[in-house]
Amino acid sequence: MSIPNPSEHSSPLAHRPWLAAYADGVPADIDPVDQTLVDMLSASVDRYRKDVALEFFGRTTTYGELGEQVERVANGLRKQGVVAGDRVALVLPNCPQHVVAFYAILRLGAIVVEHNPLYTARELRHQFEVHGAVAAIVWDKVADTIAEMPSDVRPRTIVSVRMPDALPLGKRLALQLPVPAARETRTAMTAKPTAKKLVAWKTLTAARPLARKTAKPTLDDIALLQLTSGTTGTPKAAILSHRNLRSNAAQGRAWVPGLKEGAETFYAVLPLFHAYGLTLCLTFAVSIGARIVLFPRFDVDAVVAAAKHSPPTFLPAVPPVYDALARAAAHRRIDLRSIRFAISGAMSLPIPTVTRWEEASEGLLVEGYGMTESSPVALGNPIGPTRRPGTVGVPFPSTEIRVVDPDDPSIDRAVGEAGELLI
Repeated sequence: MSIPNPSEHSSPLAHRPWLAAYADGVPADIDPVDQTLVDMLSASVDRYRKDVALEFFGRTTTYGELGEQVERVANGLRKQGVVAGDRVALVLPNCPQHVVAFYAILRLGAIVVEHNPLYTARELRHQFEVHGAVAAIVWDKVADTIAEMPSDVRPRTIVSVRMPDALPLGKRLALQLPVPAARETRTAMTAKPTAKKLVAWKTLTAARPLARKTAKPTLDDIALLQLTSGTTGTPKAAILSHRNLRSNAAQGRAWVPGLKEGAETFYAVLPLFHAYGLTLCLTFAVSIGARIVLFPRFDVDAVVAAAKHSPPTFLPAVPPVYDALARAAAHRRIDLRSIRFAISGAMSLPIPTVTRWEEASEGLLVEGYGMTESSPVALGNPIGPTRRPGTVGVPFPSTEIRVVDPDDPSIDRAVGEAGELLI
């Protein structure tokens, strides 16, 4: 079946009428990207070397330190036998080790496979059966679960990560206190695996930096296998290249013309193992040299504490997060006016949530839409007066859409009629 190509029209507005709704300064198209995600990180390391890249409960990591840690862990993985093209599973909450591991895997030309660390043993086993990773970098609380997988599924190398090792010294020491609060926090953050032959994370970080001549991936190499069950009910792996992910970060940058490179603070309250959190906080934020404040899970108290010394300027989140923070602002626990950009996704954004947030923050809250397969953001509300609450907005730059008859995709639906969305 032949499907018309809208790009054959002579006028951009003839086939992309949504361009008229774009905020001032947003281009119709982005330039083709020429950086892999590895090149993107290197550029930010060079440009923002002394600036903070990561913050975790008050402990900071500069871009220069991040770059060196990535090179060390990449070499550590190489010594464990990981080579270009291998699949390496990440089963981690949001923490600095997650960010380092993500880019270290890519530095080798290997492929990241992200997982929810709260999944059951059965769910994780099925996912490992799907992708067949040769190595896994995992939270110590799930290390035994991975190690107990059948031999034909279990990765040959399992790296165990202690999340408290990334905390400031004072907080690490406080976790050892023989008091109920410390024991509760310690139990939530870490465990002692019983499995044998686990590789400690510090073994990777102790390696020398990778040799400069080590080959890097290309734009069309696979960067990520992102598991999603959105269209089938059982997880499948969407295949995303460096070009896919770098392009989406560039589209996001174009969508927000008021961003100040090297001066934004992103709050990573979304899980990095999900395509939404990964793109906004692992790639987009790094591409502009932002400070990324990491939270293992969303907790109002933790956000309030962090905001006292590192006020957020960019918050990608979901509606319940915005509701919770707006309530905190109503009780004067937090000042939200530093947040210039608030983007909601992953679920429908109720208009009452928009109203509460905008009254508390004095800024806009806009909704977007995407799919894992589209790497992932495809549409968004303009960050400006043309936004329309209650909708997912209009296509991103360099994005073509059609709304068609589900039974015959060669037939476009008229404006105002329901249909199937093609991206």
